[in-house]
Parts: sequence; C-alpha cells; structure tokens
Amino acid sequence: MTLTTTLREYITESRWWPWKGSSAEISIVEREDTGNLLALILEARGLYFYLPLLRVEKVPRELQTRGFCEDSECFVEAEYTTEYLREFTKLRHGWFKSTSSVVEVDKLEVNSARPLTLESTNAVAEYTTSIGSLVLKSYRLLSDVNVEVKILDCLARKNYRNIPRVYGFLYYSKWATGVLMERVQGDVDGGYPFYKSLVEQLTTGNLAELSRVGLASKLGVIIGELHIALNEKPEEDFFGVEPVTSSDIETWSSRTERMYTTALRRVDEYVAVLESPSLREELEYWRKLLDNEARGVVEEALGNLELSLELNKARTHQDLHLAQMIYTGDGVRDFVIVDFEGEPGRTSEERLMKEPVLRDVASMIRSFHYLSHAALMNAYSLMQHEASLRMLREDPTLEWRLRHVRAMTYSYIARMLGSGILSPSEKRVAKNLWRYLYPWIVERAVYELYYESLYRPLWISIPTTGLLEARIYKP
Repeated sequence: MTLTTTLREYITESRWWPWKGSSAEISIVEREDTGNLLALILEARGLYFYLPLLRVEKVPRELQTRGFCEDSECFVEAEYTTEYLREFTKLRHGWFKSTSSVVEVDKLEVNSARPLTLESTNAVAEYTTSIGSLVLKSYRLLSDVNVEVKILDCLARKNYRNIPRVYGFLYYSKWATGVLMERVQGDVDGGYPFYKSLVEQLTTGNLAELSRVGLASKLGVIIGELHIALNEKPEEDFFGVEPVTSSDIETWSSRTERMYTTALRRVDEYVAVLESPSLREELEYWRKLLDNEARGVVEEALGNLELSLELNKARTHQDLHLAQMIYTGDGVRDFVIVDFEGEPGRTSEERLMKEPVLRDVASMIRSFHYLSHAALMNAYSLMQHEASLRMLREDPTLEWRLRHVRAMTYSYIARMLGSGILSPSEKRVAKNLWRYLYPWIVERAVYELYYESLYRPLWISIPTTGLLEARIYKP
C-alpha cells in the first residue's frame, strides 16, 4: 500500500495522530506484507509511527473508528484482532522478546480480541487465550528509547509484584512496538477506595475511616519498593542514582517557568474564543488568581528548588497518580501500576530525565487533591467551579486528605531509609521532609496547569487551587 488519499485521511483523523487538521508530510519508510498483515512504519516531522493493518472482509461495527476501506480492500488496526500475534511472527523484521517460558507467541491460541479502550493514543486490546486473559499494549508513536518497556523489563526481572505479569515485548526492527502482559482483575482505579471513603465522610460525617489510612500507608511502601527496584544495583546507566547538579536545578526551574508561561498564554487564547459568558467569567476568575496569587507561590517554590542539591536523582515513574493503578482489593498486591509512559506533556528528551524520587511522592500528593475535588463535586452536587471555590475558601476535604497523604508519605520514607537512593544524607532529609517535598508539589501542580491548559482548559481551577493550597505543606 502506498500513501493514498484514503490512507492519509485515515491516519490524520486517528485518535493517536498528534497533529489533527495539520498538513504534516507523511511518508512510508518501511513496509512489510504477510498477505494478511500489512506493517507500516510512517515518518512525519522527524517522528516515527507504527501502524499494523489487517485485511478483513468488512470493518466490524465496533471498530469503525479503527478501520477503513479502499477500493475492494478493507483494513482494521491489527491489534484488535485474534490474528495479530500469529501474523506478527511472520514479519521478517518482527520479533518477540519473551520474559516468560509460559508464552510462545507464535503458538499462542487467541480465542477472542476486543479493545480495552479506544480513547488511548496507543492500541490497547484484551485477548482471551489458552493461558488466560492478556493485554497487548501496542505503541503507535515509536522512540529510540521506550521508557515504559525498559522500566517494565527491569521490574519484571526484579520480581516487583505491583505490576501486571509481563510475558514479553514485541519489536519491529529496532523499535519496541508493544508489551504483552497479564490482564489484572479489577475494574476500578487506584483512587476508588479513597474516593469511596471520602464521599462517605462528606455525606455521613463519619471520620473513622482508619482502614483507608492503612491502605494509604501500604501505598507508600509500594512506591518505595518501586524506587528501590528501579535504582538499587542498576545494570545500566538508565537506572540508578546520580548526584543532583546545579545544571539540573536550572533545567527544572526553566521547565517550570516555561510550562507556567505557556499555560497562561493558552488560557488567554481559550478565553478569547469562549462563547459562553458564564464560562468565560469563571475562567477569567481563575486566570486572575494565577497572575495575582499563584505566581508568587511558584516563584517561592522555585527559590527553594536548590534544596534538591542535597538529594539524589534517579529513575522515577514520572507521572505517578492513582488513575495509573488498578485497585484489586486482594490484600496482597492491592495496587497494580499499569502505565509507565511518563508525563504526556513532556518531550522525548524530558521523559528520559532522572529526578529526585520525591517528585513521584509529590505527584501522588497532587493525585489525592484531584480525588478530593471529584468527591466534593459528587457528595455536594457541585459544579466544578463551585467545588474549586469551596476548596479554596473552606475545604471540607482537607483534614481527610492530610491524614491520608501523611500516612502514605511517612510509610514511603520509612521504606526508603537505608536504601541509599533518596539522598546521601537521608536522615536529615527524612527529618526535614516537607522542606524538600514542597517545591516538587508546586512543580507538579504547574505541570498539571500546563496539561489542563492544553487539553481541558475549563479544568484549570483544580491545579490553581492546588497551587494556592501548596503552602500548607511548607514547614
């Protein structure tokens, strides 16, 4: 298949295509055909994409957004079919790196296939197979260093139990194109037990949710063990601790300032075209707070960022929050981390950066703030703007949140002590923990502001209240 008008239109309208409505030049740089499977490597603006297409008689109704027809041929994105794994092994440049003797991918019997989600920029499919339910996460955007694959490979070799069991990785030529793993049983994300606890407290006034505090403590241990598994006795430089340098501080400060400035500009652009007067008024309210009050918080935090010179930098999750986890409630794993791609708002180079491990803890603290906002909306039947105002002025979720955040954070520090990963002076850091955490809590909130300004501008009230609340964590 050449790059026909139909194929080009399909690509540029796909969920995974990053430049909607643009005139980006697309070329096919590699093409391989098994007769049933057509594997394409595309290039646009210096980026490479993997698109496997399977020939079908007609596009199934449930895959209408993942397929197209041209002339007498129809195609669907191949990962959503039972034939993909078998056909993939027929590709000359396709190969499978197994991490388990249980799976021989060319002999694996796939009985059914369905999209696990169609909202992801990756292709994520669930297979029922002869060895149980599996998930294939297949990458559209390719990178020379796939952070998620490297992390999952490391954690699988270290027998870290709070990830899905990994059966192996799919590669095409030099690129990692997918990971085949266990389908974790559990239909709710990691925030569910905490959300349920907080909604109950808000609606009944019951403060005795000690079991959820215990779960928060367990979560802290799980995160600590993640950092230890990634960085203790590393086999390659991608993992392991290094000293933080003045150049790192400058890079992190500049990145934060750039994100904040970009977010303000993006909000201004959105306000200018917003047709609803009431929504425009709400957004202008938060925009004014960002200029008049939140900016001072950001500047203060960046001034404290030099404290990180006393920390190590290491491999982190980078985008750790409760929605990146599945809650199993089994009393063994309880939380399974299922996504390691890093922050979507970062460049490829920024995703490779090491940072202080406390940055992941700060991200989790911010996640509890997002969860609290959602619980407040539900419990009191508030609109988002109203909930944000309530959290800003008299927050009924604050006591609950602080209790759980502290339980998670202190159990994390207790697990990290003695590992040598946190800092060369870990006891001093543990004693003055919140001094070191504070600038990273603010930095993460700035990232969230940046992200929301790009994708969900009407949500900026949440990270804005987070920035204004951040000073409660300052010692």
